[in-house]
Amino acid sequence: MIEYLRNKYRAVCLKARYERLVQEQLLELAERQEGRRVPDEGNDWSLVGDAQKGVEPWERVDARSESRRLAVENPHARNILRLMEIYVVGPGLKLTHLGRDDDAKTAKLVRAADRLWQEFCEGNQLHYSFREHARRAWRDGEAFVRFYPQMEWPPAVRFVDPERIDSPDGQDGMQGILTAAEDVERPTAYQVIDPVNRELMEEVPAEEMLHTRVGVDSNQKRGLPVLMSVIEPVRRFDQWMDTELQARRLQASIVLWRRVQGSASQLTQLADQLSGGKDETGVRREKFRAGTIVTTSQGTDLQFLQPNTNFADAIPLGRMLLLSMAAGEGIPEFMLTSDASNGNYASTMVSEGPAVKMFQSEQQFFIEEFTRMWKWVMRDAMR
Repeated sequence: MIEYLRNKYRAVCLKARYERLVQEQLLELAERQEGRRVPDEGNDWSLVGDAQKGVEPWERVDARSESRRLAVENPHARNILRLMEIYVVGPGLKLTHLGRDDDAKTAKLVRAADRLWQEFCEGNQLHYSFREHARRAWRDGEAFVRFYPQMEWPPAVRFVDPERIDSPDGQDGMQGILTAAEDVERPTAYQVIDPVNRELMEEVPAEEMLHTRVGVDSNQKRGLPVLMSVIEPVRRFDQWMDTELQARRLQASIVLWRRVQGSASQLTQLADQLSGGKDETGVRREKFRAGTIVTTSQGTDLQFLQPNTNFADAIPLGRMLLLSMAAGEGIPEFMLTSDASNGNYASTMVSEGPAVKMFQSEQQFFIEEFTRMWKWVMRDAMR
């Protein structure tokens, strides 16, 4: 009994000591943090965004790779990009200069600007075009064009693959684009890495890089492919086509069912006779050639069996997948499939309306992007 009371007393002492140590540590922590304050945000800037929302970097890389594959292998994805390229930056697109006034000085400036721009286009026609700029932006989600000022006119431009713009190992999170400390929408430099070993090769100033992004908000550093919304519908459509082709093969595999009246031993004997022998050409007697005439008795019944694949039910499913792809890109079905037989003139004209507006919106977007390049060219010409 005495030993029990001693143990009880020791337990109470240990508990009291533990509570005392906890209180002392809390007091020490409070004294250490005393006097510290969170710095007030300045009034000269506001946080525009943190660029952390949206698709993860690895998802963007996978979507870009899949989009490139679809642009080469899938006919519907290839048709989508071809339509957008033709309608947005197709034949007839060119940059012209117009003067505000009609005097001789303005006319001279217009001619000089036309000449400079024409020389720039001719000097870079093998490396840059409006169509490739737009195609890269749609296919990869972004396009990087680097300016190379030259000692002689005209300056040079080159496309930079998106996988080369990324953060080196140990600097993850920047996505290859360095921005101002207080504004993620204001880039200061672009990091060019070696895609193999991911080592930093150089940092290109933002003034020498034209970055076109599509499919994302202004506070997101990297763009997303326009085909990203149709990757899954395209995959399901391919699976549906494989299933239907397998069903057609099964349907074409006609099975001959021969029903013979008689006992089990008689049926076994007949089957052995027919399956064991071959004709003079080496073909089994059980195998019928095309056009073979078979004569049987009343006791033999021949039936050709084939699976019921319900082909009529498969057609609406395939069209639903095509409509899903068309809706994801904002174009009517007949533009996606290049087949207008499902609609009449009135319905076709109505369905073209949203697509026309979408093409106009894309044209306006790329006009602003091409204007940025024009400003850089003219600025370099005035140096």
